[in-house]
Amino acid sequence: MNEKTVITKRPYDIKRILSKLCVMISRSAIFPSRIRISILRTAGIKMGPGCFIGANVYFDEMRPELIEIGSQVTITSGTRIISHFFNPSIGRYQYGKVTIGSRVFIGMNTLIVNSVDIGERAVLAAGSVVTKDIPGEEIWGGNPARFIRKRQSPQHSS
Repeated sequence: MNEKTVITKRPYDIKRILSKLCVMISRSAIFPSRIRISILRTAGIKMGPGCFIGANVYFDEMRPELIEIGSQVTITSGTRIISHFFNPSIGRYQYGKVTIGSRVFIGMNTLIVNSVDIGERAVLAAGSVVTKDIPGEEIWGGNPARFIRKRQSPQHSS
């Protein structure tokens, strides 16, 4: 699992304000996915080529630079990706890196919280709540997200 750090109060400098505005603007349905992706990259989110980001996808405004998305990832409408969380064992908020591998599909209204790694070609069913690492090539769903089955290998035609 990713390393976690206790949250310290960050000053509202111009870079943080710009980042927060970009994340807020990116949720709008008036922009096509390619514009949303450019706006999110300006906010500090690392994202590979060929991604699709649906409307009303919420990325953490507190630390967007801790979110890293591979190439050819599909994130559908209503998904929330949060890089900060409350740790009841220490009674404080923490933040950690959220890493999404390449060719991942994230279904509508999925919630990703905590510091997690989602492996390549993973599929998250609509409405899932992800609180721990998801291995690649697997399908997960539910609240909390649970393993459903392994993905089948793509068939190659001869």
